[in-house]
Amino acid sequence: MKAHFPKITIFSLLITFLVSCSNPQKELNQKIATLEKQLMSDSSRTLVPEKAKEMIALYNDYVTKFPHDSLSANYLFKAGDLASKINNTELAIETFSKLISNYPKSPDAPVALFLQGFIYENQDGNPAKAKPYYEAFLKQYPDHPLSGDASFSLEHLGKTPEELIREFEQNATAVDSAIISAAQ
Repeated sequence: MKAHFPKITIFSLLITFLVSCSNPQKELNQKIATLEKQLMSDSSRTLVPEKAKEMIALYNDYVTKFPHDSLSANYLFKAGDLASKINNTELAIETFSKLISNYPKSPDAPVALFLQGFIYENQDGNPAKAKPYYEAFLKQYPDHPLSGDASFSLEHLGKTPEELIREFEQNATAVDSAIISAAQ
């Protein structure tokens, strides 16, 4: 005796089977995890720019395809961080800007804002461009753990290492004098 399955049931089962076998989000996450392990397990501890660029592309691909996924903001942060590490400052700044504008509530957003100032100041050598980022950071996140660093950076923007050393030595001398005076 032949069993009759309605064509719609067979079609539904086929679609369900195909969808369950092919999950692009899961596959992309697996690619990301695999490449992250390769980047982290490099015995030389040297970041290979080509692998970093590949990783950045995977992160951006994920964010483009799955913008509402909870991992997207973190993947943007990781992409910006990698771009910074391979000295692609323009891409790092752009990626952090995208993170801040698309995911303002992300725990990575304050750090991304701070890092934009840091990158302009330290990697790009442009304290004038760094200043508005540090100021915006302090205005938006005055109680953040990095607010002291942002304040310090603003206070010392554009100073050479020699000027900073002289300033610290003067402060140390002033503190020593105050301690001696208090002890007498």
